[in-house]
Amino acid sequence: MSYEQNGMHRRRISVADIAGEPGGIEALQRRVHELRSNGIDFAANAIEREMAALNVQ
Repeated sequence: MSYEQNGMHRRRISVADIAGEPGGIEALQRRVHELRSNGIDFAANAIEREMAALNVQ
């Protein structure tokens, strides 16, 4: 979903990582809403698919 920079390396932060954090599900829902508001449906759909696969929504 996003990347965290650690020195010279970037680590992918997954939907599962975010969902596992306190307030993470709400943060993902806000991000989906933000993406849709900006017309970026493909990214919102990808997040929603990952959330559905994890059975969190």
